[in-house]
Amino acid sequence: MQPYLPSSAANAGNVNSMPAFLVLALMLTIAVYIELKEMRIPNWLTLSGMSLGLLISYLHGTNAFVSSIVGLLIGFGFLFIFYVFGGVGGGDVKLMGAAGALMGAALIKPALVYTAFIGAFLAVMMVVWRKDFWMRIAWGIKRLAFWRKRDDAGLEPPAPIAVPYGMAIALGCLLALLVGAAV
Repeated sequence: MQPYLPSSAANAGNVNSMPAFLVLALMLTIAVYIELKEMRIPNWLTLSGMSLGLLISYLHGTNAFVSSIVGLLIGFGFLFIFYVFGGVGGGDVKLMGAAGALMGAALIKPALVYTAFIGAFLAVMMVVWRKDFWMRIAWGIKRLAFWRKRDDAGLEPPAPIAVPYGMAIALGCLLALLVGAAV
């Protein structure tokens, strides 16, 4: 298992240039900083990442450009499903699309898998940190107890937890770059 290097011939269809990786690193760093500070990921950042990813790949030829477009569609499309059901925010969707445009089709797939596991871990850690883990488990069990008569009047739903999913995306992309498609 070798780490992914920009000059690796095995990933010729990817956007494998140093400018793409520098833009990716800068974009993800800024996204994590802003999300932790303001709980949002700005459009100017994600749309710039998408545009630069497509531009850099266009300059590297047809294979890289196609890989960049497919990576953008995979990253954006996969998280868009979760956005529709309220699992992630719109900034997270666009950030993953921008990462896909910069990383290419082959690397965005493992990045999505790593991001999902890291995001789930972060969500569990946030619940544990808030010290209402058992209350949330009890609330969920009471809601699932279909054999009992429901008394929703006494059940106060717990406040939603805002997980900084941009951090999970950044770490997932980093793992995909270091480990590659090992998943």
